Amino acid sequence: MKKSLFYFCLFGCAAISSLFAQPILKPSIGIGSLPSDNDTICYTPFYLGDFDVSGLQVGDTASDFTLYDLAGNSINLFQELNSGIPVLMIAGSYTCPVFRSQIASINNVVNIYGNQLKVFVVYTVEAHPDIDTSVYFGHVNTTSQNINSGILYRQPITYGDRKQVLTDMLAANNLLAPVYIDGPCNNWWSFFGPAPNNSYLIDTTGIVFSKHEWYDKYPEDILCDIDSLLGTNGNCIPPAFGGTFTFNVLGADTVYGAEDAVLTVNGEFVNNTNMATLVGVKRMQNNMPPGWTSSLCIDVCYSSTTDTVTFVLPPNSTQPFHYYFFTDIGIDTGHAKVRFRNIDNPNNVFIEHFFGITEPANGIYHNNLKKLAVFPNPTEDFFTIGPFIANDFSEMRILDIVGRIIKTAKVAPNEQNIMVDVKELNAGIYFVMAMREGQVLQVIKLVKN
Repeated sequence: MKKSLFYFCLFGCAAISSLFAQPILKPSIGIGSLPSDNDTICYTPFYLGDFDVSGLQVGDTASDFTLYDLAGNSINLFQELNSGIPVLMIAGSYTCPVFRSQIASINNVVNIYGNQLKVFVVYTVEAHPDIDTSVYFGHVNTTSQNINSGILYRQPITYGDRKQVLTDMLAANNLLAPVYIDGPCNNWWSFFGPAPNNSYLIDTTGIVFSKHEWYDKYPEDILCDIDSLLGTNGNCIPPAFGGTFTFNVLGADTVYGAEDAVLTVNGEFVNNTNMATLVGVKRMQNNMPPGWTSSLCIDVCYSSTTDTVTFVLPPNSTQPFHYYFFTDIGIDTGHAKVRFRNIDNPNNVFIEHFFGITEPANGIYHNNLKKLAVFPNPTEDFFTIGPFIANDFSEMRILDIVGRIIKTAKVAPNEQNIMVDVKELNAGIYFVMAMREGQVLQVIKLVKN
């Protein structure tokens, strides 16, 4: 018995002493006294990089800081850790749809671990402000989720503005964790980010025990991390996969809009089974005109450079999908080919083509959209395009998927319809362009069987 107690104290007591040792932090990142509501928010540089490599990493020592809540109450990292309780801090903003979707997870952590863990949110720069440029994309990206939910906020100009957005967020959401506000010069965001919804689990010595580039996003599991730190068990239950899913385009896979705007294709993943599904998404082609970019938005709105994504689709659930075309000045067409695959079932796969097409500001393109058609579509041998309006169109072009001109035909002033032979074309997707004097007036997608 004494020997057992000796070994327990040799190893168990060492772990406990490590857990409750006095923290040794790096110098404070600043902020100090309570900011004034009139303090101007400092210039916030764009961050277009990987959230996994920004900020601190596992094993790094955290820096001390003091932040304040809406009532002016402060939190100090050293004091919290010195009380013998680890800290979980999570970045967020009201305009970040991912953060809003994780409020239930945050509340669950608060309910499970109670006094064993200090959980709080740090309110940072708006991830997807309305009208203003997103610091994570380099252009305006309000997101369909925010537009549909009416969560339309500009990037705050003053500390008081930031407090007001937070006030609205707390009024609309039941968040159990306290929220502290980053300072006017975004000290916390600059040091522990930049990222819209990362998180840090810090042990009582001040060492980063775990870091999530996106809080509690697969393959990370916050309950498993906390159990591992605290030496508890029973809450870490890895997901069991085995379900299937369907993918549906909502509306059309081809979207039209004004130049220098954001065009959105909407869809959804549906899991009607009683098991979770691990879905792999791969952007196989990304044919964008000069000045255009595009991005995937699923459980997370990913950067324009992200081509491969894996996410968990819970049982009996629906996950919205958005494909964004960020267009530039000029009339042009963008195309992306995206594959959705069940990681555990290779037969459960969908491949979709998405198209974004800009139209002239004079409205000619839009007005003729209902008057001009290609039929039959899909086709095998021939198709007819028309009816033309006198003197509106002078030329028809067929382009392949990468924008090369395959075929052209002139439109006579009084010609109503043109029949086009496409027997020699390979099966695939093409664009039929109706033009006048070199200007594209309408684009129609053609499928060749």
